[in-house]
Formats: sequence, C-alpha cells, structure tokens
Amino acid sequence: MIIYIEPRSSFRPISSDTLYGAVVNTLQTLSQDFDELLPSTEKPPFLISSAFPFVQGSEINHFFPRPLDKMQENSSIDNAFRKKIKTVQYIHETIFEKWINGEINEEILSKNFDNYQASGGLLYPKDLNLDFSIKSLDTARNSLNRLTHFSDFFFTSGYYYRNAGLFFMVWFLDQKSESKYRDLLLGSFNFLRDRGFGGDVSVGKGHFEIFDIKDQEIIDEPADGNRFISLSKYLPTSDEIKAFQEKRNLWYDFYTKRGRDSSGRIRKKVRFFLEGSTFPDLNKDVYGKAISVDKEAVEFGYSFNMRMRD
Repeated sequence: MIIYIEPRSSFRPISSDTLYGAVVNTLQTLSQDFDELLPSTEKPPFLISSAFPFVQGSEINHFFPRPLDKMQENSSIDNAFRKKIKTVQYIHETIFEKWINGEINEEILSKNFDNYQASGGLLYPKDLNLDFSIKSLDTARNSLNRLTHFSDFFFTSGYYYRNAGLFFMVWFLDQKSESKYRDLLLGSFNFLRDRGFGGDVSVGKGHFEIFDIKDQEIIDEPADGNRFISLSKYLPTSDEIKAFQEKRNLWYDFYTKRGRDSSGRIRKKVRFFLEGSTFPDLNKDVYGKAISVDKEAVEFGYSFNMRMRD
C-alpha cells in the first residue's frame, strides 16, 4: 500500500520511526490497544517506510534515497562528480530500479551525468522536464522561560512543496495482518490529516491532505539479489550486527535520536542506520527490532528493505 500526501503548510521530513509512533499514538487515542505493536513480539504485523518525495508530471514520479555504496576505486570518477553526487539525496525511480538491479552505479552515472538534472537534492532524467520546487524555510519562534520569565527565541525548519508531495509505503507481513490493520491504519492517517502532523500543529505547521492511496508495486526488485537496501530507519539486532561484521560488505550512515517525554525527561539514546544504507542479505523476511526508550515510548527500528544486486 502506498499513501501519498500533499503538505498544505511547512512540513518537516517524516521518517519511519516517526510514522510508526504517530500510528501507535493515534490508535491509543482512539482507544485501540494491540500487543503486536509492542517490541515484545518477534515480528510486527506491518512495516512502514520513511516518506520520500514525489513530483507530479504527466504521471507521478517517485524518488527514493540514493543508495549508500562504495565508489568504485581506480575508476574514472573525478572529484567534480563526487561533489555533485553528494548533494543528491533522492534519485528518480527509473535510476533507483536500475541501481538495485546492478545496471547502474556512481561510475556509470559519472560518465552520463549530462543526461540528468539535479535540483533540490533530487536527481532525474533531463527529458522528464519536471516543474516543481521543494524549498526549506526557517521560521522564528519564541517561548517563555518559566524561570526567568523572558522570551527565548529559536528557529524551526520545514519544507514547502509546489507540484510535489511525499509518499510512504506500508507492507503487511501476511493477509491476516492486512485484514486486521489496513482500515485501522487508514483511519489513523485520516485522523492525522485532520489534526496535523508533528509538534508544531498549533502554529499552523504539519498540515496535509491525502492525495491518493494505491496498491501497486513501484519497483521491480531482483529475485537473485544478494544484498538489500533499507528504505526506513533501521535498528539491527545483535545477531544481525554480528552477521554483517562477518560478511563485511555494508555501506551506511548513522542517525542518533534522543528524545524527551512530555515532562522534559531525556529518553534512552538510539542509533539508527539511515535510509539508503545497504547490507549483505541474510535470507530473512524481517530485519531489525523495536525497543522501549522509556515506560511510555517505543522506537520502531524494523527495516523496510528491498533486495539489490551487486
């Protein structure tokens, strides 16, 4: 299931752990309690990807995180291209599909880079002639310090979308889970649409409309893939870390999260692998885990993965 949303205000990026947490909180608000959503179970009933950009053209153009991979050593990749590709966060679905099927990589891109357009951190074929903008804007805010009674100024950032939006994917692990959770998930996202998303809804941020909901496969994965790419923030189990260290062929970046509860108490620190990180395949259906970071909070760290070929 793919859910498309159109931001109607300043909108922060949405990662898989934030989406999962919003779903759980919404179900609790609606008086629903499911043990399957807690980290005591070995497998969750569904997986959620992080949200990625889409651009409206003659059809919807999906963008996926650029795979983190080792640049070819002793190749013709020059420093100018290396600098350009580092600014690219998301790649068009046609590039992504070729990449995970082993038909393209950074070396091949470097030799044909004139055929592509890079704009706003997105890379896509020039012949698409896409007309869109995704712009970041910082907004000044202030809060009242309860101790000094003076105002403290700070800035929050968000993105504005024109002719573009965000999409994320939900994968149900089996038909029973889909029958049980599909309507509940859709209901929770309708609730979030009416409420707004994130902590700044009271000042007009985080509002969106649901643009579309589809059941389709966007990308053809290689059946014989020997690696996988995570399309979510990923918190590996100790056994997975050990296996990765033995196989070694992994490329990744980290994200450290340490939130606070409603009283301001600091929660347990969690370090995730970022979207786009790539790993050797361990022949598992589900990778990752969820953990409790305090008595009332859970971090969802299951990988929404796609197979890929070297």
